[in-house]
Amino acid sequence: MKLVIAITGMPGSGKSTAVDVLKSEGLRFVRMGDAVRKEMTEKGIEINNVSLRKYVLKIRKISRYYVLNLVKKEIDDAFRTSDLVILDGVRNVGEIERLKKDGYHPVSIAIMTDKQIRFERIKKRHNSSDVTEFSEFEWRETQELKYGIAEVIATSDYYILNNYGIEEFSDKLKSILNTVRKQVKNL
Repeated sequence: MKLVIAITGMPGSGKSTAVDVLKSEGLRFVRMGDAVRKEMTEKGIEINNVSLRKYVLKIRKISRYYVLNLVKKEIDDAFRTSDLVILDGVRNVGEIERLKKDGYHPVSIAIMTDKQIRFERIKKRHNSSDVTEFSEFEWRETQELKYGIAEVIATSDYYILNNYGIEEFSDKLKSILNTVRKQVKNL
């Protein structure tokens, strides 16, 4: 069985940190945002908060599976050495449905974090597509909601509140991973 743990959450919630924690458990991972940034770079498009969001909105209008299609080969390659792959950045339920249709067994984890905490985290990380002003942050949130992320979060299999320290977050994430592994063994 090809198990995909799909990580979702609003910007700054801790998705990348979740991938890092799971990676430390020896799991393979694929970041959907990296594929989008790579495609933008190949097309000569400058990457910043506005250009990235507009590009993603444009390509998701072409197909709700566009970004998933960008990483499909990478997911398949990861399954050559693992029976469980982490997928960071699921933004619409169509991507979850497509994973199922393509023969994967997706399990979704939504990371929930208070808005102000997320904004402070984003200000500190200094990524080229991040923001420093709260108004920019709110605009970004609106864009994410247009992708369909609220429905993915609402229909996730597991939820983690990530308002506290990394240790608590890591423990919760590892607990869910153990639960998922046990469930898969029983299938």
